[in-house]
Amino acid sequence: MVFTRKVASAAFKASLPVLMGYLAMGIAAGILLAGKAHLGAFWALITSATSISGALQFLLVDMFCNQTALISVALITFCLNFRYALYGLPLIQRWKNLKPALKLYMILTLTDETFALEVENKTPPGEDSVTYCFLIAALDHSYWILGVVLGNIAGSLVEFNSEGIDFAMQGLFMVILTDQLARKENRIPAVIGGLCGLISLTVFRGNMLIPAIVLILILLLSFRKKLEGTSRTENKSSVSEGQDSQACISSSSSTTGRKDTATS
Repeated sequence: MVFTRKVASAAFKASLPVLMGYLAMGIAAGILLAGKAHLGAFWALITSATSISGALQFLLVDMFCNQTALISVALITFCLNFRYALYGLPLIQRWKNLKPALKLYMILTLTDETFALEVENKTPPGEDSVTYCFLIAALDHSYWILGVVLGNIAGSLVEFNSEGIDFAMQGLFMVILTDQLARKENRIPAVIGGLCGLISLTVFRGNMLIPAIVLILILLLSFRKKLEGTSRTENKSSVSEGQDSQACISSSSSTTGRKDTATS
């Protein structure tokens, strides 16, 4: 890897949106870690450095408070973060010559936001894309650690009612879900997820998360072909409607132009 000011500047600018998001979410997670789990800055540093997952960081608070069994912690972590294993596939060729230690660090720090920036790959011309990816990963990692530690220190020094802060992650997911529901092909999977959650909550109550995830995976895999077929049909329909609209606009413009010519 070759570090230059140009590639460092490009990576920092690309990571600024992540900085804003990670600081906000990290501070919320750190406050909960101090207020509910009564864990200090040391544990905030350890958990944020080794568990770079927003959802898991928030769940860790409840796991500490409820003294969740290690097997349950392992299963929940696996189910929540399994998608990261798929994220590495598009990056295999770019990372194939990395040293083992560096490759492990890149895998550890691969989050949704980091993956998006690494695949987007705004490496400046003439610069090394692997260096750019490493800087993106390191910056995003440091943002998350900084947010959680700052939140933990603030939560330890200032006493206030932290009720509702734990809803930050649910609120973020609701915003993402609302945006996804704008597309018709995403609505059936969303309904499946909601129903599986309700069924698991009714049957398993406090232990509903793992059964809900397993049930969602089974149903989505079972109806995968049908869902993909619906998605293709709707995409074609949307393209066709766009072309029809464009044709109507062109026809209208042409008619208007002929009328203007005739008038003159």
